[in-house]
Amino acid sequence: MARLERNPSFEASAAQRAGADAAHDTARALRYPHIGLSGVYGRFSDPVEIDLGPLNDLIHLIDPQLPALPNPVLQPERFAFAMATVTWPVFTGGRIDAARQATAAGQRSAQAKQDATRNALVLDLVARYHGVTIAERAASVQDGMVESLREHLRNARALEGEGQIAAAERMRAEVALAQAEAAQQQRRHALQLARAGLANLLGVDPQVEPVTALAEPPPPEAQTDLQTAALASHPVLQQLAALAEQAEQGVRAARAEYWPTIAVVGGYEVYNYQLPELIPEWTVGVNLTMPLFDGGARRAKVAGARAQWDEAKALQREAGDRIRLLVQERYLAQDDARRRLDVAVRTETLASESLRLQKVAFREGVGRSVDVVDAENALATARLARLAARYDSALAWTALMLAAGRRLEVERVFSRPGPEVESDAS
Repeated sequence: MARLERNPSFEASAAQRAGADAAHDTARALRYPHIGLSGVYGRFSDPVEIDLGPLNDLIHLIDPQLPALPNPVLQPERFAFAMATVTWPVFTGGRIDAARQATAAGQRSAQAKQDATRNALVLDLVARYHGVTIAERAASVQDGMVESLREHLRNARALEGEGQIAAAERMRAEVALAQAEAAQQQRRHALQLARAGLANLLGVDPQVEPVTALAEPPPPEAQTDLQTAALASHPVLQQLAALAEQAEQGVRAARAEYWPTIAVVGGYEVYNYQLPELIPEWTVGVNLTMPLFDGGARRAKVAGARAQWDEAKALQREAGDRIRLLVQERYLAQDDARRRLDVAVRTETLASESLRLQKVAFREGVGRSVDVVDAENALATARLARLAARYDSALAWTALMLAAGRRLEVERVFSRPGPEVESDAS
């Protein structure tokens, strides 16, 4: 279970959750003042001077020998300054609160998506982990059938040598053994693939050898109770609810653009180069921005945001109906699997007794080889059907619990050792 968090799909969902957390922190920072430092270095084409030409002309008329007065320089060609600035939005019409609420909903959406990913991985883990166990036991069933048919072939050859059966009976035993050995090879290949699939899911090498037996899931609660639980905690519904909340906050943010934006601004000079003393060291003011006409852009934004909200709510209602149906389907599926398991157990008992009787009859010379082969096939089929039914029952119960938001129950049940089971090869 712990290694699932290293799965690439889970790591991707965790990264999305981290991104949603960062977006919420960004939106939360909008409420605080922004403090910065700005600097300018520049050069004019000419210095800013006071033209004393008329005064020099007057002086020249009074006394032509007097020198001309130079023009006073108010601002040299080169200049530079650095200022500390503060901008603090104090009223935005609700845009900041809408952004904070929307990003908080984004966090819930990312968490719900991560939970859905975890649920899918848990179901995959149950299927692959116990799939290896079932594949091992299915291979054991096939090995037992091959060994039994080999013994049957030896008996057939002995009886043929004594003249008690015809050669055709012995040939039927040989064909049945060859078919069983081909199926045995297929079972071994299926086991190899099952082990490789589990190792791939867990990202481990060498392959994993399961040690926890397949537990017997408890009977589920009433279908209506599970549907109620699913509507309250299913990750898909939680994600859609969060997306609907985001859309609602989008409407609120669009409407806020009709309101003015008011911000407190200020600056303090920390350094200057060749600036006149007339420029003040600090400034404080209030900045108000009020859009008056935008060609209908704000109205269109509100309409678009409202449409997205309506779409999100409709999808949320549709998902609720689908989740109720999903729980019902999985509830019936696990009930069918339990019934198939009960039938498979009884069928195996009957097939085992039938094989015993056919072997006794064949050894006594009153039975046919084909009857023994058919009984062997029937018992192997019954044992494989029981394995498949038990596996299907466990998976159906797991899928039902995950649909109802009971992942912890799944982890608890399948993490405990299951009961020891009888051998399938005997």
